[in-house]
Amino acid sequence: MDDSRHISEDEISKIQYVMEHCQSKIYIRAVLLEDCKLSDKIRSFLAEFSGATDSAFVEIFDKGENPQLESEITAELEPVIALFDSDGKYAGVSFHGVPSGHELESFMYAIYNAAGPGQEISDELFERIKKLKPMNLKIGISPTCVLCPQLVLACQRTAIINSGITAEMVDLVQFPALRKKYKIMSIPALIINNNDVVFGEKNIDELMDILEKH
Repeated sequence: MDDSRHISEDEISKIQYVMEHCQSKIYIRAVLLEDCKLSDKIRSFLAEFSGATDSAFVEIFDKGENPQLESEITAELEPVIALFDSDGKYAGVSFHGVPSGHELESFMYAIYNAAGPGQEISDELFERIKKLKPMNLKIGISPTCVLCPQLVLACQRTAIINSGITAEMVDLVQFPALRKKYKIMSIPALIINNNDVVFGEKNIDELMDILEKH
C-alpha cells in the first residue's frame, strides 16, 4: 500500500461489499478547519472513500460555512466527520480523526448500522438501549489499537438506536489536550458526559451495564 494512501486495495473491496448491502444511502459530512494537518488528512481520506463507492454522499464544509450543520452535529471537537441517515438526520456518530487502520472497520459498521439493515441485536438488548438516558460518549482511541474497535462499535450501535445518545470516536494522538485533561494513560478510554472515565475493551453487553448506572 502506498504510504500516502489511507485505504488499501483490499479495504476498497470491503468498502464496496458493505455499501452494496446497505438498504439506503448514507450522508457523510465533514467540518474541517483551515491550516490544519488533520483536516487535510480527513479530506484526502474522504476523497479515497468516495472514489471507492457511489453509494454514499460525501460532503465537506469549512468551519463556519454551514452553521446549521455544525449545530446538528453537536460535537465539541473539530475537525469532525459525522454520519447522517437517508432522511438527512444526524445518526449520533462522529469521528475526530481519520477512521483508517483498525478504525475503518468501525466506520463501515457505523455506516451499515445507520443505513440499515444493521447488525442483528436481540429484542432485550434493543429495549435496554432505548431506555438509556441521554448522554455523550467519547471513545479515546488510536487507529493502531486492536482493542479499540469493539468499544467504538458498541458505543456507535447504542447511539444509532437511541437518538438521545451521541458517540464520538477521538484519535487521542490528534487531540492530546483531551488525553491530558482526563489523564488517559491507556486505550480504549470511554469518557461519559465529559466526567467519568472507564478504561478497557468492552462489548455491548458490558457497555450497557456501565451506561445503565448513569
